[in-house]
Amino acid sequence: MQRSAAVQRNRLIDLNILPAELRPHRYPRWYVLGLAAVLTGCVLLVPLVALQHSAAQETSHLRDQLALVTGQLQGVEVDIGRERGLRAEIAQAEQAVAELQAERASLPGAGGSLAQDLSLLYSAAPPGVRIDDTSRSEKTITASGEASSMESIIAYAKALTESGSFSDVTITQASAGGAALEFAVQVAQ
Repeated sequence: MQRSAAVQRNRLIDLNILPAELRPHRYPRWYVLGLAAVLTGCVLLVPLVALQHSAAQETSHLRDQLALVTGQLQGVEVDIGRERGLRAEIAQAEQAVAELQAERASLPGAGGSLAQDLSLLYSAAPPGVRIDDTSRSEKTITASGEASSMESIIAYAKALTESGSFSDVTITQASAGGAALEFAVQVAQ
């Protein structure tokens, strides 16, 4: 037991044998405690700052992605708007086509084209009949010209009726005009 008391006494004895001017400066207790607190704070704050920095980087990456997605959505919205506009234009064009087809159906020669009807008016003329003019109204086409005889005018009207392209063939005029007869034939679909 004496030995342990002697060891304890030696602990209290300053073993620094250097003179006082060569000894390192002794800092006050509050300074040492403050330095320890700062070091402990740094050890604890460095990981927190690193976590905050990595979170900020991840957040900026997510913000960039969000901006990209937002831009893409705006592009899609523009494309949808264009598509709606094009669909509206297509609907208007289809409506206009339907109106034109209805109007065409009401015109003479709706079973075929107007060019075919006019071609038939000219090609059905027998010898002695010359077509000088054609005119068109809403539902009829009138062919006028000169013929050598009344029989050739009647043969012309009969040929138009027998073609099956016209529902009604009417001789609207037949009059003597010099050496030939002037006539007008009206056809309807």
